[in-house]
Amino acid sequence: MYMQKSGFEQFTLWIIKIGLWSIPFLPLYVSSSMLFPFITGKNFAFRIIIEIIFALWSGLAAFRAEYRPRLTPLFKIVTIFIVVVFLADLFGPSPYRSFFSNYERMEGFMMIFHLYLYFVMLVSVFRARDWIIFFHATLLASLAVSYIGLMQKLGYRVSIQGGFRVDSTIGNPTYLAAYLLFHVWLLLLLMYRFWKKWWLVALYGAALLFELAILYFTASRGPVLALVIILVPFLASIVWFWPRIVEERIRTASGVAPRADAAVGFGPYRGWSAGRKIAGAVLLLTIVVPFFFWQIRGSEFVQSNQALKRLVNYSLTETTIKSRFHIWGMSARAALERPILGWGQENYYLVFQKYFDPALFAQEPWFDRSHNIIFDWLIHAGFPGILSYLGMIAVACWVVVRGIRRGSFPVWYGIVLASLFLTYLFQNFFVFDNLNTYLLFFAFLAFTEFFAHASVSVPAASARRVETGVETRSDLGRGVAVGGAMLFVVAGLLYPLHVKPILESKDLIRALSLPQQEGATLSQVESAFREALAYNSFGDTEVREQLSNMARGVINSSSIPAEAQNAFLAFTVDELKKETAEPAKDVKHLLFLGTILTAWAASDPGRAQEAEAALLEAIRLSPTKQIIYFPLAQLYLSTGRADAALKTLRDAWNLDRSYHEAGANLLMIALLTGNAEVA
Repeated sequence: MYMQKSGFEQFTLWIIKIGLWSIPFLPLYVSSSMLFPFITGKNFAFRIIIEIIFALWSGLAAFRAEYRPRLTPLFKIVTIFIVVVFLADLFGPSPYRSFFSNYERMEGFMMIFHLYLYFVMLVSVFRARDWIIFFHATLLASLAVSYIGLMQKLGYRVSIQGGFRVDSTIGNPTYLAAYLLFHVWLLLLLMYRFWKKWWLVALYGAALLFELAILYFTASRGPVLALVIILVPFLASIVWFWPRIVEERIRTASGVAPRADAAVGFGPYRGWSAGRKIAGAVLLLTIVVPFFFWQIRGSEFVQSNQALKRLVNYSLTETTIKSRFHIWGMSARAALERPILGWGQENYYLVFQKYFDPALFAQEPWFDRSHNIIFDWLIHAGFPGILSYLGMIAVACWVVVRGIRRGSFPVWYGIVLASLFLTYLFQNFFVFDNLNTYLLFFAFLAFTEFFAHASVSVPAASARRVETGVETRSDLGRGVAVGGAMLFVVAGLLYPLHVKPILESKDLIRALSLPQQEGATLSQVESAFREALAYNSFGDTEVREQLSNMARGVINSSSIPAEAQNAFLAFTVDELKKETAEPAKDVKHLLFLGTILTAWAASDPGRAQEAEAALLEAIRLSPTKQIIYFPLAQLYLSTGRADAALKTLRDAWNLDRSYHEAGANLLMIALLTGNAEVA
């Protein structure tokens, strides 16, 4: 018999579950009071919620063994992945950056570790009913996200980053498409789970069509291509297993136990029912329709539709695709340099500056990711990192396949879950993860773990308590003590880990908005930046970057008194020097420093030597990055060293002579200095 849960257990369990059920709504949260509003607020909220409920879970796990995770193959590989990432971040060139990341990404080990805690609690606490609630929560959130995307498409809301492509509250069209992909497969799971309730199946079907439409409006080629490609083996599997799927569905609905001769394994399955024929027809259409649009991609019909035009136009000569190949080549070279534990998370800037391909001159100046999940994890954590990452997907698919073979896993569930993981993996060949997709990935890993062991009994020690109804005071006392201690630890870490960077971000927004206010002085702006930096959190780097951007505008302003201008520039230079004093220097900051000092040298010649030192150091660290050479040439020209300026510009042009701007700069300076023979 089951004993009645104690008040401590009931209360703690409900708080944990409510916290986990609230997580799926985070994609809707946009924090306009912080920098990078689509990223920072979601991540801070996720971390705080997870830490609070994990403290409570610790007490629950100490109290009852049934709330502890089983050491299954899937749980082990996820744990191995986290350990590998921890070691890679710890022994990387910049551990602090690897652990805490920055406002723009909010990743690093902090996010990965919180995702692990999230996974641990999902596999330990959730039962069948809890998963149904969780899935409907994330479905409801995705419909709200999709509705906002529809409002953008209809012109009622602005797509800030997407242009004609919708991005909703996710803030990026590709991220939105990746997020919706999970819900496409989830809806197929729910339609199977509730297939006898026709009205509910109809609602799920409508939701599926709606989210597919929004997926189309994102015009995101990677996720759409991944879905189309994986749909082929998915539908082929449905056709193959159709007789078994129908038999399992009828048997489950009627509560009849499997027959002794019930079909298991992988077939073959005979007979062509109407349902199987329909599945075959859909499979054929899935192959024919994309091929048809590919064939007419040059037609007026396709070219006049922006989303469709983008989805069907693929070319290896396209600038974006060519740049991906260049970046992957750089990443491959860097991975071979540090194959064991990689470079640590958030250290791709070191790879980018060391192995920069001059052919990327026309692209955005700074990349912090490989834009490919294989190369990203190779860089983040070396070969052990990518193998353990792929291992999570491989083990999850193995669990599914094993269940199908043994007959313990419904075929439909298995095919859908395997397709979900493969779609996720394939679309990540073209983009990188973010919190919105990580939340769903780890949730479905946890669900696969739950479903594979749903019929397994609770641990022996817990089972004995269930049978006898005995619950000792020492168990309860241990649970309360552990939970209380963990809550105390969480409370102590809340301010330095979360509150400080949140407040720093808010102060940074205030500092950036001050110049727009009437009557605001430069000294007030400087004070605002100082207040932001006083928090001394991982946000300092972003504050200094924004400070340097503002300083470049101050130099060019003739309306600011020289004294105030010099004070602000001195403050900016001092802060940038702190940033460039780190062992793992970022060339971007050296370039910012050198550019500001070069401009300042026009009124204070003593700054020229500092500017030259900063720019030469930047070139030493990134000798193939052309844009560093231009301010150095400008410095040489302004200080009367025309020959050095010409040599610098010639070096920049020789890195890639298809860079016409570099050639034009060289020609112009050569003509101005009377060295036409250089042209």
